[in-house]
Amino acid sequence: METEKALLIAGKDLPEGGELASGASLQGRITLITSASQDGDSGNGYRAVFWNRASALSARTVVLSCINAAQHLDEVALVFDEAQYAAKFSRTSSSEIEQALDEMILGYQFLTQELVVRFSQRKDVSPELHFAKISFLYKPNLSLAETVASSSKGMMGAPSYPATAAAAAAFKAFAENTAALLADNDQIVPVLVHCDPNNDLSHRDSALASWLCTYFDALDEAKKRPAPKQLVSWVKAGAKKPGGMLGGLL
Repeated sequence: METEKALLIAGKDLPEGGELASGASLQGRITLITSASQDGDSGNGYRAVFWNRASALSARTVVLSCINAAQHLDEVALVFDEAQYAAKFSRTSSSEIEQALDEMILGYQFLTQELVVRFSQRKDVSPELHFAKISFLYKPNLSLAETVASSSKGMMGAPSYPATAAAAAAFKAFAENTAALLADNDQIVPVLVHCDPNNDLSHRDSALASWLCTYFDALDEAKKRPAPKQLVSWVKAGAKKPGGMLGGLL
């Protein structure tokens, strides 16, 4: 009997990430999702894992908590929902800059570093899988500069002010260069996912999670590992199953 894959969703914490977690759990995943509260609720087929983004030790604890809960960890989705951050950090004061950097930049880097180390050791991944998957899922938002340049008055939600826009650029650069770093790592496959606001999946997190799990499954079923050029390219959310062609890449 095939072991259920264990998936960690990090970056879009509970309760906002509940729809992502529920969608993944319906795809036969043991689903774990980060929470900024130690009292984060579990439900709908998923389990909350406390994450203090400012702490490297907490990043390690997150990974160990997942392994203790599921006995293994196979897949990770690191989610950067720019619109959500834009609403939270609309006008960052001097006293809030450190929190913003911890939440939008530092935490992702601490957790990714820990995941790469653990997955490279190979001992935490289900034995029947060829490799672990680390995905960087980016949901963009219009920056303040873009709204001024286009005189856009009718956009939904808040634009990304300087701290959020800069963090989004940092997330993209970090994701791309982490993928490049892992391009020849036989134990880990990086996946870069871009979910455009005009994409229907951008507004339906449960469907987005379902697609991502299907994409992961196709990677497991593929006869060969994707080429480095594919690994450092952004895949459009909703793209067809990965294969030998570059269809669906940005």
